[in-house]
Amino acid sequence: MKIEDIKNIDYSTIVGLLNERNRPSGGLKTVQEVCVNAFIDQRKTVLEIGSNTGFTSVNINLLTGASVIGLDINDKSIENAKIYSDSLGSNATFIKGSATEIPFKENSFDIVWASNVTSFIDDKNKALSEYFRVLKNNGFLVFVPIHYKIEPPKDLLNSVSKAVGVEINVRSKEQWMKLINDNFNSCEVIYQSDYEYIDQEVRIESYSDYIFVESGVEHDINDIEILDEIKNKYKDFITLFNENLKYCSYSIIILQKRKLKDQDELFLTTRVK
Repeated sequence: MKIEDIKNIDYSTIVGLLNERNRPSGGLKTVQEVCVNAFIDQRKTVLEIGSNTGFTSVNINLLTGASVIGLDINDKSIENAKIYSDSLGSNATFIKGSATEIPFKENSFDIVWASNVTSFIDDKNKALSEYFRVLKNNGFLVFVPIHYKIEPPKDLLNSVSKAVGVEINVRSKEQWMKLINDNFNSCEVIYQSDYEYIDQEVRIESYSDYIFVESGVEHDINDIEILDEIKNKYKDFITLFNENLKYCSYSIIILQKRKLKDQDELFLTTRVK
């Protein structure tokens, strides 16, 4: 590995290199919230799309005993996910595959968890149709999309797009819901909750140091200059994402696949705060 390689690395690759636990927004609390509200238990089969280094898949398995498969396109992330699963005594499994060509038959899973991965897929309609195809009737489809509450500066958005290797479009929550509803005519939204992010600028330096130590990458790479470049690149990424999240919120959305969509509701309600 050369300095130039690190300078041109994308975020997904560096996450795999540092073995960062790539969590859904809200972390373990989100996993628990979904497990409860999607009725996940030891009888259920779960497919996570874009499982990365395994956090969500492993923790669904540990919390519920469900049979969980994580699907990802990055070899290093899959390798790290397997190590993470084994270290915690989980029996979640991980395979390589694409969200637009899921290697399973139709009606294979009780739950399909897509978190925010759809944001990074060019052909979103194809991916969404694949989620629907492999989901059983009456099964649950889970999204945890990040959406924009405020229009971000164009240069910031361009930097985020470059970091993740995919052009990021500014979508509001309403636009995400339209994308979902347009692709899932026979699905019903059975649960939804909304959250905002807390600015983490004061923790970035210490967190970067922590991840660097936890990764063990220092034991594998002896070149101090390369190690410094990896650390600086990672810190640049999380600084960038922290700035971007100031303009964002996220939602937990659970849909149920049904044979027919029910009638629309007239008298809507809101929770009393």
